[in-house]
Amino acid sequence: MSPPNTSSGQPRDFSGRVVLITGAGSGVGLECARVFAAQGAKLLLVGRSADKLEAAVATLAEETKAQAAICAGDVTDPAFATEAMAAAQEAFAAPVEVLINNAGVIVRRDAVDTTDDEWRAVMQTNVDGVFYLSRAFAQQLVYDGAIVNVSSTCGVVGAAGLAAYCTSKGALNQLTRTMALELADKQINVNAVAPGAINSPMLFSEHASQGAADSVVERNQSSIPIGDVAQPEEVARAVLFLATERHITGTILSVDGGYTAT
Repeated sequence: MSPPNTSSGQPRDFSGRVVLITGAGSGVGLECARVFAAQGAKLLLVGRSADKLEAAVATLAEETKAQAAICAGDVTDPAFATEAMAAAQEAFAAPVEVLINNAGVIVRRDAVDTTDDEWRAVMQTNVDGVFYLSRAFAQQLVYDGAIVNVSSTCGVVGAAGLAAYCTSKGALNQLTRTMALELADKQINVNAVAPGAINSPMLFSEHASQGAADSVVERNQSSIPIGDVAQPEEVARAVLFLATERHITGTILSVDGGYTAT
């Protein structure tokens, strides 16, 4: 039996709460760290590169007074998810209460040209890693928390040349909806943001040529009704909103400038 909900109608307060963010070294992950730091949260920054995470902690120390620790490792390793939760407990003597699954990879390839290794790499990070961390999070948190997954418009609409990526984000959306139902009695909200093109490192990566990378912002702007790509901080504020509101769960929130409305 879960404890009675004594916070009905109230926004979630992050002061002193532990927030774990994957892919936290740059882009959307770092901006999420900034917005939760501004709310007084304690931060566990997760990523593959300890150097990038340390640099992120240094940046946050210059800008905020938030407590931050790092845990470097591979989200595709199921054992790492348990290690990350334990690292938060060791650093802050408290469980993780908000999980931001932001780490992701992309392969820009048609289905017929996608290799077995490329397919597995995308699924292992974008789906398996989210599952492992979300499972470990739910196992260590008794009541009242939030999971926010970073999905994509590619989980809702197809995009030629992104077969593995689109498939992974569609699976992520279904995991989001299912875990929202499974964790509702524990008052753990599970939602996802679904950005379109974001002015972050992934947008410029894995292109067939430098020319394609250089023109990617302009090409995306022409297909977005609002006329511009998203900035990482816009996505981070949407993540904060979904983590804050207790009555929103199982939702995939588009942050795409109207792209999927067309």
